[in-house]
Amino acid sequence: MVKPGKVKIFPASLLWRTLIVIVAALGLSQAASLWLLHEHVTLPRMALAIGQFVSHLKTISAALQTMTAPQQQEFISRIAEKEGIRIVPLRGTERMRPAADVKSMQLFRDRIRELFGEQADVYVRGGDLNASGEHRPEVLWVRLPAGERDFWVAFPRGRIERDSLSALIAWSIAGLLIAILATFFIVWKLTRPLSDLARAAVKLGQGGDPPPLEESGPAEVRAVARAFNEMKEGLKKNQRDRATFLAGVSHDLRTPLARLRLEVEMLENKVDPATRAAIIDDVGQMNSIIDQFIDFMRSEASEPLAPVNLSELARNCAERAARAGVDVHCELDDVPVLMLRPLAMQRLTDNLIANAARHAGGKILVRTTNDGAEATLSVLDRGPGIPVDMVERLKEPFTRRDASRSGSSGAGLGLAIATRVAAIHSGRLQLLERDGGGLEARVSLPAAA
Repeated sequence: MVKPGKVKIFPASLLWRTLIVIVAALGLSQAASLWLLHEHVTLPRMALAIGQFVSHLKTISAALQTMTAPQQQEFISRIAEKEGIRIVPLRGTERMRPAADVKSMQLFRDRIRELFGEQADVYVRGGDLNASGEHRPEVLWVRLPAGERDFWVAFPRGRIERDSLSALIAWSIAGLLIAILATFFIVWKLTRPLSDLARAAVKLGQGGDPPPLEESGPAEVRAVARAFNEMKEGLKKNQRDRATFLAGVSHDLRTPLARLRLEVEMLENKVDPATRAAIIDDVGQMNSIIDQFIDFMRSEASEPLAPVNLSELARNCAERAARAGVDVHCELDDVPVLMLRPLAMQRLTDNLIANAARHAGGKILVRTTNDGAEATLSVLDRGPGIPVDMVERLKEPFTRRDASRSGSSGAGLGLAIATRVAAIHSGRLQLLERDGGGLEARVSLPAAA
């Protein structure tokens, strides 16, 4: 849970966390690789290429010094034709700008100064737009002494440096794309069974019966899926054994209880009427407790979903309780039809009404509301209510707090059954303090249930 006032920066998803880690690791790895490549491969190769080209310039300078003017013209033409190098006599009116002081230019400038003196430098022309609006490529110019006459030597920038930026960008993008695709594939293969496990665990926790998980993926994930499947089967077996046990006990108890009630009825003139009525009432409570045991062991999740009008269901339950002598009234809203388990929801409503009648007595109100996002079913009474610290405990099976209500006893399963039924419908049961005193048992269900 994110604390108020704090921004959650690092994502919670395993996919995005893994992606961030891998991309960050790849970025650092590429940065280190590029630095090593630059220091131990690119720079030495650049220095070698510059040294070879400077030696070539030295040869050109020496050749021009030994040639006559006609020979120089023929030599210059051949150089331009074969190697793409322009050689023009120095006039002194050329407009040049010094080349940028980058690493390749520094190496080239240092080498030509070693050969041709400190006055030697590298100049650049081009890189702008010509009269027709076309971009002119940059050309490097070097002043080359050749005896009594100096020359300008013009050559493409690529003769001493290579534009590796586009290749590095393409390499980085390709590496990142490969890393992202590989991460999505690996993490998807890992998280898909984990997501299935999470959904199955939620369904199992809500009282459902999820299908067995596919035991696929890495060995650790397969082990978790296998353990979950074995746990689910163990829980189902325990539930079946418990249901069989309680069903057997309930069946065996009903016969002597029915016989006991019949015998009490036959003692009409031999037992005090008040004692006889108390015995009959006790037998009825024992039958009611047995019914609650059976209801608690029943699996509501096995009942199929069906369209249910919640207000109509609440009205029918209230009318049935009224026929049994409960003072119950309704305030029913227009609630959309929901996909519910009808018998389970009827059991929930009957339990809440019976719980209110048993512990509070007096007038009971059944209310339905709809706010668009949730539909609610509430049973309200004017009893003593429930202490706040006991609310969650009373939703657990076989938990009672007679002193909190009127001292009536029971099996302590009514609220547990209602809580479980609400959970399998992705809803929740709340025990709230009613305005003006009393208790509101509110069941909230998603409107799209």
